[in-house]
Amino acid sequence: MNYAQKLADYLTSAGIQVAALATSKEQALMFCDERIDFLIIAGYLKDRNNYGVIEECRSRRLPAIAVQWAMLDALISDYCRTYKIPLRFERTLPMDEFVLFLWRHRPSHLVLPDEEKPAIQRDTKPAAKHQKIFVSRIMTFLRHCLFP
Repeated sequence: MNYAQKLADYLTSAGIQVAALATSKEQALMFCDERIDFLIIAGYLKDRNNYGVIEECRSRRLPAIAVQWAMLDALISDYCRTYKIPLRFERTLPMDEFVLFLWRHRPSHLVLPDEEKPAIQRDTKPAAKHQKIFVSRIMTFLRHCLFP
């Protein structure tokens, strides 16, 4: 089973809705009109043109936040700079830490009215009452394949 599918399965089991797994820019763009909070790039994309989905989402003024979920190295850092991916997370860390990472970086429209989102969040788990409404939709953009 590939890493993107494992991530999607884990997020679903955590109660987070995954809008789609996609293998190409064109396929991913079919889901961009839905309410998407995160656009997750899993690993390296074989066809670098597929990173164009990020710019396309921006040009459509979609609020999706791009996140690179991969083994972080110099190449991934370069891709994040080139394609303006603001968030990156080391995929070898536990998946529950990734869920907390997304929680800390969630868009402002997901912050509850009785909650203030501090500039620097503590490394604590979200309250149980927040877990069910954590993310309305997450789109995972499936990497085509990892470089060996």
